[in-house]
Amino acid sequence: MVLAFDTVQAKLLTFFLLVAIPVGAITSIIAVVTYRDDVKTIENAQAQTVGNFVVRMGIWYVGVLRGLMISAAEVTAGASCEAVGKANVGQLDGYQALLIQGDGGPTCLFSGLSGLDQATLAAELAAQAAKPVIQSRAVLSSVTSRYDSVVLAGERRLVVYARREGKPDAPGWQVLLVVAPQALDRVFNLGEGDRDFVAALITVHEDIVFARGRPVGDNGWLPGKGTFPVTRQRWVAVSGSGQTRIYYVMPAVPPDLYIVASFRDIHLRAARSQFLFLLLAPLAALLLLLVVFARVMKRHLVQWLKGIEAASRARRHSGWGRVPLSAQMPSDIRNVVVAFNDMVEEQEARENRLQMALAANHALTRELHHRVKNNLQVVQSYIGLSKNAYAGDARMALSEAECRVHVLSAAYRGALSEGEMHPVAIEPFLRDVTSVIGRLLCRPGQSMILRGRTDMALPVDRAIPLGLLVVDHASAILHAGLALVLTLDIGDLDGGRFGLGFSADRPVEPPQPSRILQGLVQQLDAAETEDVAASDLGAWELAVTGDGEKQEEGRGR
Repeated sequence: MVLAFDTVQAKLLTFFLLVAIPVGAITSIIAVVTYRDDVKTIENAQAQTVGNFVVRMGIWYVGVLRGLMISAAEVTAGASCEAVGKANVGQLDGYQALLIQGDGGPTCLFSGLSGLDQATLAAELAAQAAKPVIQSRAVLSSVTSRYDSVVLAGERRLVVYARREGKPDAPGWQVLLVVAPQALDRVFNLGEGDRDFVAALITVHEDIVFARGRPVGDNGWLPGKGTFPVTRQRWVAVSGSGQTRIYYVMPAVPPDLYIVASFRDIHLRAARSQFLFLLLAPLAALLLLLVVFARVMKRHLVQWLKGIEAASRARRHSGWGRVPLSAQMPSDIRNVVVAFNDMVEEQEARENRLQMALAANHALTRELHHRVKNNLQVVQSYIGLSKNAYAGDARMALSEAECRVHVLSAAYRGALSEGEMHPVAIEPFLRDVTSVIGRLLCRPGQSMILRGRTDMALPVDRAIPLGLLVVDHASAILHAGLALVLTLDIGDLDGGRFGLGFSADRPVEPPQPSRILQGLVQQLDAAETEDVAASDLGAWELAVTGDGEKQEEGRGR
């Protein structure tokens, strides 16, 4: 993956990320696991608290039930009702009344309140007897019972109903015990707890029997009416006072009484805050390290590398390519810079030597071309002087040779007209060649003229065969000896092409092309054409575009 990036900065940052990402992932996993463990611990602690209330309530209920079984057994055995009532009701705080009815025996009533008379208690006993009862597993007998919250004498009270069906050897009985809800205060006392924690004993109809942490009449901490899911153990809901609270519900004394506990979610919020801190703090530290790493790398590495790159680019454009040394440079970067500057100095020295060698070679080449031009002029003069000693065909042969040598001399003269080699302008060159042909090759009554204009130019190695082609073909036409005016038409054609053609002022039989002419045409990469007007004696076209430009570029270099 690191190899996919081509810069040092990208590679180092990628390497850092390859280390930081796994560390961040491990940190995130640890934070998530810790958060889940904390939430599970909080939920278990809350559920255990509710379970403690249920256990204490069950113990109290079993104790009361066993006491009722003993009292009923004593009364049916003939014990004093007064003594049993005082022992089980009168001496216990919150126990208000006791009613025992034996099968066929007398009714035993003990009441500490005037409002709880025999008629009221008998009516309530009959009402409880008509409701569903259960058999407690903690009592090893056939006694069934139920635990309920009812309104007696204008107040809500707890009632414990128990009965035993009669047998031949054991008479049956029914017992009703009335207890004030305040008697459960000791049962619900688990020590000082969270001030936002509330636990209560409520009925299936959501009536509060006894509460700890809130007054009995304050039910604002309970969820809205009708949203009490007695089949669920834990849920989150909005209380009547508008707070989001956590609720637990467990059956306390089946089938109609439940323990409900409510907790604020402050502990879960604290666990969530701890989770965010454990998650974000390492990630923020890694991000800070990344920023510091990138800044240090930019300051102590990338900055100097870019300086070397800028010096290299500056040398390409301005010729000066030194990287300035700084006392703040790391030692290894300084070594690279020193080596780079030394390399630049060596390259500049080598380039200077090459420039001097090129200048010397250029001077030699220019001198060579000048000497070639001068020697051609000497040869031309020699031929011109030599032909005066001859006549007839020999003189004409020497004139043709002089004319061809003049083509070479004129091409080099045009190429060196500015002191340096450059493309030869076609029109002046052919005008000079035409003039020499008219002077050297035309017989009496013959003449040759140039017609047309062009701004094109050819390098000297193409201008020479062009001039020789004109000389060879014109010589073949004029050799017929007829009195005529030979015209050479030149002009620019489409597509960067140049055209030339021959015509005469009277009908002339076109000469057959010689092998020399064909070789010259092939050397020029020319082709016959009909685009040149009045060219009945032969016309050719050749591509010129690019030759002059290449020659100019060569001069510039």
